[in-house]
Amino acid sequence: MKIGDLVRKVWTSQVRDAAGLGLVIEAHAGCPSGNPGPSYKVQWSNDYGTFWASEDKLERVSENRR
Repeated sequence: MKIGDLVRKVWTSQVRDAAGLGLVIEAHAGCPSGNPGPSYKVQWSNDYGTFWASEDKLERVSENRR
């Protein structure tokens, strides 16, 4: 994943529905909380907010082609 990708959560359907779709706005090779693997800062739709998520918690809906 990279900045500009459109994503959604892969957790339970209730959590995913509440967050809606999100846009990746920042990417890090390691998670700021210390978890291994890449992490992404996502601006979520529906005024859900902006949160960090690990790659395994996100599903890419549409890829930024730039």
